[in-house]
Amino acid sequence: MDSAFMPESGYLDLLHSEIDPLQLYTLFDPKSSGNEEGDFSADPEVDASSYDQLNNMDFLCTTENGENGDELYLSSNTLEAYARIAELAEYVLKDQQEKQVEDTFAGNLNLDDMSAENTEKFVDMKMQKCHKRSFLGSAESCSGASEPKYKKIVEVPALSAGNGNFLAMPLSSHPVSSTSLTNQHVSFAVPATGVLERSFIIPGFSAPLIPECLPVGVKGSQENRGFADPPQQIINFVLENGTSDVIIYPVLTSSMETLIPPSFAVSLCGLEMFEEVQVPIIPSEEPFKRPKPVEAFRTSLMDYFRDMCKSVATEREVTLDHLFVDGTLVQSQTETKNGKNSGKTVEKELVTCSLQGKEKTALQTSQIFQNLGGKDLETKVVVVLGKAGMGKSILVQKICQDWSNGEFSQFEFVFWFDCEQMSLPEKRYSLKDLLLDFLVKPQEGSKEIFEYILQNPAKVLLAFDGFEGLHDHENFPRCSAVQPEQDLCGIKELLSGLIQKKLLNGCTLLLTARPKDKVFQCVSKVDKTVEIVGFSPQQRELYITKYFEGLPCCGRALELIKESEYLFSHCYSPVMCRFVCFLCETVLETGDQSLPSTLTTVFLKFVQQKIIPVQTDVTAVQNQESLAALARTAWCLGEKHRNAVKRDLLPSKEVKEFALKCGVFLPFAFLMHSDGGEEEFGSTFSDFVIQNFLGALHLTLAEDIKDKSITKYLPFSSKKKKPYNWLDLVPRFLAGLLFLQDDPYFCSLSNKDVNQTTKKQKTFLKYIRRLQINELCPERLLELLHCIYETQSNYLLQHVSLRLKPDLSFLDVILTPPDVHVLHSVLKRSKKEFSLDLRNSSIDTRGLKHLVALKNVTSFRASLGDTVRLWKSLEQAKDYELLRVSTEKFVLDPFKAKTMKDVSDLSDLVELQEKMSSCVEDASGCSSYEIPALKNLRKLEFALGPVCGLQGFLKLVEILAAFPSLRHLDLDALSENGIGDEGAKSLSGVFPTLTSLEVLNLSQNKITDVGAEKLATALPSLSSLKTLSLYNNSICDFGAENLAKALPAMASLRVLDVQYNKITGVGAQQLTDSLRKCPHIKNLLMWNTTIPYGVLEHLQQLDSRISL
Repeated sequence: MDSAFMPESGYLDLLHSEIDPLQLYTLFDPKSSGNEEGDFSADPEVDASSYDQLNNMDFLCTTENGENGDELYLSSNTLEAYARIAELAEYVLKDQQEKQVEDTFAGNLNLDDMSAENTEKFVDMKMQKCHKRSFLGSAESCSGASEPKYKKIVEVPALSAGNGNFLAMPLSSHPVSSTSLTNQHVSFAVPATGVLERSFIIPGFSAPLIPECLPVGVKGSQENRGFADPPQQIINFVLENGTSDVIIYPVLTSSMETLIPPSFAVSLCGLEMFEEVQVPIIPSEEPFKRPKPVEAFRTSLMDYFRDMCKSVATEREVTLDHLFVDGTLVQSQTETKNGKNSGKTVEKELVTCSLQGKEKTALQTSQIFQNLGGKDLETKVVVVLGKAGMGKSILVQKICQDWSNGEFSQFEFVFWFDCEQMSLPEKRYSLKDLLLDFLVKPQEGSKEIFEYILQNPAKVLLAFDGFEGLHDHENFPRCSAVQPEQDLCGIKELLSGLIQKKLLNGCTLLLTARPKDKVFQCVSKVDKTVEIVGFSPQQRELYITKYFEGLPCCGRALELIKESEYLFSHCYSPVMCRFVCFLCETVLETGDQSLPSTLTTVFLKFVQQKIIPVQTDVTAVQNQESLAALARTAWCLGEKHRNAVKRDLLPSKEVKEFALKCGVFLPFAFLMHSDGGEEEFGSTFSDFVIQNFLGALHLTLAEDIKDKSITKYLPFSSKKKKPYNWLDLVPRFLAGLLFLQDDPYFCSLSNKDVNQTTKKQKTFLKYIRRLQINELCPERLLELLHCIYETQSNYLLQHVSLRLKPDLSFLDVILTPPDVHVLHSVLKRSKKEFSLDLRNSSIDTRGLKHLVALKNVTSFRASLGDTVRLWKSLEQAKDYELLRVSTEKFVLDPFKAKTMKDVSDLSDLVELQEKMSSCVEDASGCSSYEIPALKNLRKLEFALGPVCGLQGFLKLVEILAAFPSLRHLDLDALSENGIGDEGAKSLSGVFPTLTSLEVLNLSQNKITDVGAEKLATALPSLSSLKTLSLYNNSICDFGAENLAKALPAMASLRVLDVQYNKITGVGAQQLTDSLRKCPHIKNLLMWNTTIPYGVLEHLQQLDSRISL
């Protein structure tokens, strides 16, 4: 064949061309023409590499077969030819990832993926051909020119490719699921165009298979065990005239050395269309079996988690299933924030939103690993964020337990690692040590197990709990391991290798961390971010009820806890809820009828209850000394961001025994030497709250902590950075303990002189009096309120309340239930009036109701969704008085709609006003009622962007009449709303109702002459309009002409901006002529690139009100 037959751009154009590949192979094959070398003449301009590859394509040859026509045989260079085709396919489809198929027809068949699998080795194969017809050409001829050459997905059971006579069958090198299809049969019914006879040459057979030789029926087939030993796949094409074609080919297994092409194409000789497609699959009698060591290790791992995860570490035995409360998870988004200076690294933080917004993204535990996205064969990273005590470890424990009971079946192996305990020994391990030595050690076949894991990374889940336990993780090292089985690395380096996809690429990583932890600096790409938001009031009640279920005090316990509103608010945290329940149980057992009023007294009593069982008169002093040493240890570890310590680093054996007996410490073991498998033991604090309380106790009682230095541990000064969140609760406990020197429980914890504590208390008081409270940021102010509340000092509470600034903004600051409680307690003591901004604070309905009900809160702003929810709850409760008061206090102006939800919420507010009118009228005796916020809205900004701009604006236009005081309507946004002519037409229809509108900004909205004409017709009805901006639209001379006609009728207009449109000198002249009739207009901005500068300059000379 002449070289001109070859496309100039080489293989890429050849692949997309209409040329029959089989004809090319046949013509190019030197054996078919009798030439040994296949001599070709090449044009110098033809791609050299493509020419070389074609020149060596010893691929297919044809011979005569008498009755059956031409029979195609694969030549000796099949291996090389297929390898080159695979390279070409990889180049064209490089963005498509290779994908394993669970069963032959189970799931989606991806033809792109099928053409990229198993292309390395093939056996010599014979293939019968009825017509010399292009595979790609036949597919395209049936589907039409509009159909793509590469059919992406073929659904089951309706199996077809290109809606025509081209079919590709996938082969998998190893089944993914636990079921292996030994024999698979697919039956297709197609229209017959004539009597056709074919035979197919199957790899491994010496003679063609004739359809008449196979007992294959219309609806099924029987296995012919005389053909081949390997598992087989059978394709049966049943024609309407009764004849049938059968293809049988072996299914590849991991033990087979020979491979066949990744897609086996079959031409149906021009048949027009499949009328009916049936895909019955005969399942295997024997399920897929893992190697025995792998199955044994997996079973041991499941047994380990089933035993370890069944109970919760509480003060009494409680099962996890009994106490676990689901529904505290939401899928969150992150945003990138720049540092204060250019040299500071950008940081990602959680996007704050309203409570209603979080509820819409709520997740169940079973949904955490769903819809992760990303590429199939790459590592997936799921980050779970939550404050300390929100139940991150319990969540991981629940996931492991569920997996051991058969859930999360997409994972064959689950591993759970505690980052703090793993990083403690500071040893070096290999990936094999990490997976096979930390949790369950296999009895045999470690190498085989590890190789199986490496070959199936997508079936592995690695959970790293407590990412903050990896100290100095902001300087995360890069992994240098090349051989994961042998190379030793630090635990941080191993985790870095997993995150960077250098180790076990394709696995799933679950990382838990605290929100302020810099986890996003270490993970370049997070596939899913999940936040634990804590218990709602209903979930708190459910947890408390479960805790006391079966106990005689069950009913009274819930009532007692709810009576203490401050403690009940803290129960939004699962850990705090557990401590409160334990204390409530103790109180009820002793016959008391009240709970402590602060967290400090709760944990003071908790520690006292733990010490009493192990204390005698002889050991009282010794216990006090052990407690002091334990408190020092807690503080020292907290300063280093640690909660665990090696056994040999504890102060003494007596301290360790004391801590273990009291339940303050929990023992754990870790691998010390990777080669010998020796274990070392350590201890960790049972809970972060206990560690914080003991740390504060150390600061209060220690004589080496001077009274003048106590203030440096308080995070209120703007010059000091807030302490790392390991010690979040220390300032609160410290403030509370300083005011408990007369408490008998507190005095029993130490034999030290109380004078030292008194001095520290005076220093604290002096510091608070000098503090500039009105200059504190919202976060520091909330921390101060918590500390003052813990003191229960009326003087301090009154002092702080009087020094708060009247406008308190908590915009984009998360307000937890305890935050709302202390804020409410301080505000109600003040005689000042306050205005609150609570937007995007995630405040719950209960807290919002309490703050709004305060008489000295004269106005408030909150997210529209949260506000509407509050008013609906008040309406249902028939609390019409508070409903009326809260609507009068609500402020909406100015309002900016940035999402469709904002527009929907505003529409709901307008609708709610109509529903509320009747009930409020009855309660107040008014003849009419309006929500003041809607009535007084003066400025409305619209910035939805081009995607939802028109849709959202059309919905907004429907409610514009509900804002009688609207003066400024701004539709100019950086992202360009693009409301276009349709939006302009809709807006012009409501102009008569906008009698107060003074500023209308329609800049950058793709308005043309059509929209300008509609606007010009209605603009005179805007009797108060002073400024009109049509900047950067697409208005031409016709639109300018219509605007010019409307200007004289717009008596109130002062400024008109038509810059950056498509107005020429003609339109500019018309506007100038109209301007002479409008003495009231002060400024006309008319610069356009389509107006010659000389013309515009001349017009300005005629009228100085025209701006260049």
